[in-house]
Amino acid sequence: MNLLHSTLLVLFAVTIPAFADKPKLASSTGYLTTAANGVGIPSPISKKTHPVMDGKRSVEVPEAMVYIPAGKSEIGEGAAVTTVDLSGYCFGKFPVTNAEYKAFLDDNKSIDGPSYWKKGTFPEGKANHPVVYVSLTDAAAYARWVSVKTGWKFAIPTSNQWEKAARGPKGFLYPWGNSMDAEYKGGVLTTKFNFNAVTAAYYLKNRPTLEVTYDNPKSKYHGTKTTVEKIAGFDASGSSKQLSVSASGNVQGWVSHDTYTGFIYTDLFSSLNDKGGNTSPVGNYEEGKSSYGCYDMAGNGWNWCDTTIQATNGAEKGKSVNEIRGGSWYATGRSCRSVSIGEGRRGSGAYNTVGFRIVMNP
Repeated sequence: MNLLHSTLLVLFAVTIPAFADKPKLASSTGYLTTAANGVGIPSPISKKTHPVMDGKRSVEVPEAMVYIPAGKSEIGEGAAVTTVDLSGYCFGKFPVTNAEYKAFLDDNKSIDGPSYWKKGTFPEGKANHPVVYVSLTDAAAYARWVSVKTGWKFAIPTSNQWEKAARGPKGFLYPWGNSMDAEYKGGVLTTKFNFNAVTAAYYLKNRPTLEVTYDNPKSKYHGTKTTVEKIAGFDASGSSKQLSVSASGNVQGWVSHDTYTGFIYTDLFSSLNDKGGNTSPVGNYEEGKSSYGCYDMAGNGWNWCDTTIQATNGAEKGKSVNEIRGGSWYATGRSCRSVSIGEGRRGSGAYNTVGFRIVMNP
């Protein structure tokens, strides 16, 4: 019998991005790790549930998930708004973490771990960070594994399922409302999510004189040394925009693809990537959760969706790809909105800012 029908019957001021968890030991808690807000993250094949009322019906929901009730909701924005009518479903409270993904790999030796893992495990201190560098193919294998182990029906969410869970019943553009609600003042970024300004603000305040090198061999600036406070994105004429964060959290000097300059084309960025990026522990931004109780739906790591689109944004523009949602620690604040921005990736590929979460369908 399907589990869904088995019953009836402080605002964070970001001053450091060197995010590392200090999880309680699994032997003492019964959990693989703990989220930043203290919520335990169980084994992905745990069969514990908690009851949720959907009208007069009681639904048993897996302990690591929230319930999204059946009903109509708006998808998209502006002239592209449509109304969809979805059945109720259970949705991951957090993105799948490194610790959970390791449990899967330990039971599936034929699948390789993410490229930033060493000796079969994730970097120290990142048990409760979202796993990234996982292809949609391997994410779907994870969902099938959980299904087999529990007897329930798990999958990668569709874009519509993901968007409803993020926007809540009021259809917000961000999980918490319709504006980014970020402020940069006195070198401190106040924000409800982890996006590129978090990393830029930290290094500008705490490591401004750190020496860095432009490291892309395609760039005429390759090998040029500078410091964090002087990192710049150059255009073809040599004009530049220096690394900075505006009062509302917009970042300049982050990237210039034309000349392969800006923060992301430095050895500092490469060193962050080698450890899975500047992700934060899941649940780190309490006021950034959606009305349904879903965390990290904006920023931290993109989420795969089981929906194919023709990309209208990014390097994949014009290609048929699987949609990704939610933005990441690398993305701009606007890219972290809960609506589609036309971003996607090839499902067989693994990417430095893309992870996933799972859904349990009725």
